[in-house]
Parts: sequence; structure tokens; C-alpha cells
Amino acid sequence: MGMTLWIHTLEDRDYSKDSDDHSLMHDLADQLDEVCEQLNVQKITEFFDFTDLEYSYNEEADADDEDNEDELENDLEAEIDPETDLEYGIDDMQWFDAARGLTTLTALHEHIKANSLPELTEDEENDLLDELEDCIAKLEDTAPRGGKFHLSVVE
Repeated sequence: MGMTLWIHTLEDRDYSKDSDDHSLMHDLADQLDEVCEQLNVQKITEFFDFTDLEYSYNEEADADDEDNEDELENDLEAEIDPETDLEYGIDDMQWFDAARGLTTLTALHEHIKANSLPELTEDEENDLLDELEDCIAKLEDTAPRGGKFHLSVVE
């Protein structure tokens, strides 16, 4: 499985758990950051949260060190956070201002719609615009209430 981004929002302690994959946004992050620099908005990678990825890699390293895999599985099942349904909690993640993210994602969407990115096929460009639109829709709902968000990097 390849790397992708999931968008999550947070308002008070209300954490959105569902997200579509945003693989093109991840794959094109360097190019998107260059566009952000041109547009004078915050880089998209500044909204990345690596908590899930870091936890997964630490978990794999711990599993390699364990003699008894059943014991490790029982330990992990007992440590599921009730707010996130994950092995880590809301406070372990990095969160960013949704309004700032909305500014960046909207600027990227408008720019790409008007000036396609080099070397993208029409289908890839349409898929990228769809990914950006999905994120924008979530942030348009969250930003007015002072919510937070992140783009979680997952494998």
C-alpha cells in the first residue's frame, strides 16, 4: 500500500474519524508546496501530521523485539483510545487552524483549476481537484466554528 493523506477535523473533543484517501495530494506535495510559495500561502506540508505513521513504525519495531506476539496484541487491544478508536489519542496528534488550511487549499484549488500542474494528465488533474474539493468542503464546515484539522500521513 502506498502513502496517502487523510483529513481529520477537531472541534472541542469531537474528532472526525472518516476520510477519503488523498494520495495525489501526498504524491504531489513538493509541487504543491512550490505553488503555495508562489501564492504566498502556508505550505500544504505544514499541515501534515505524522502521528499515525510514527506510531505504526514504533509498533513494528516493538513487535520485532517481542518474543510473544499474542501478548503484544493483547496489550494493544487494551490501549485503544475511546475518543479516536486508535492506539493514540487526540492530544498525541498535531492540529492546525482550519481557517488557515482552508486558505491554502482554496488557493491551490483555484490555481490548479486555472493553471494545470506540469506533467499531470487531465484525469490526474481532475482527481487532484476532487481531492482538494473534498478537503475544502470539510474545512468550510469546521473553520467558521474555530475548528482544527490535520492531514494525517498514513501508509
